[in-house]
Amino acid sequence: MNNCEFEYRAEIESEPGDAATGQSGSTAVFLGAIVAAAFGLRPEALEAGGRGPADVAFARQVAMYLAYTRLRITYVAAGRMFGRDRTTARHACRKVEDKREDPRIDSILDYLERAIDLRPRPAEFREARS
Repeated sequence: MNNCEFEYRAEIESEPGDAATGQSGSTAVFLGAIVAAAFGLRPEALEAGGRGPADVAFARQVAMYLAYTRLRITYVAAGRMFGRDRTTARHACRKVEDKREDPRIDSILDYLERAIDLRPRPAEFREARS
């Protein structure tokens, strides 16, 4: 891991959140909100217990996939963000990768990845205020 990745990971892990779930405050809220919006769901649906309807389960899988691939957090942390374990997060990543062959799914994922990449980081807020 290079220095830039370490600093970025440290920012994510240092955000205030729920210590019991490992959920990092603003990162989890942002991720849940954009994924839910992309799939026409309420953000709370992604955190619901149980599998739930197929559309909710897939949206949750997308959120865990993006957490792992774009935010570069571990499977453990990605799963915890949505009340799941590391094996579920890993399974989610495989499922989403398989579904990327569908142009509609790939387009939605491209949009979400760009939204995450353009998101201001906490350090950028601090620099802007100074």
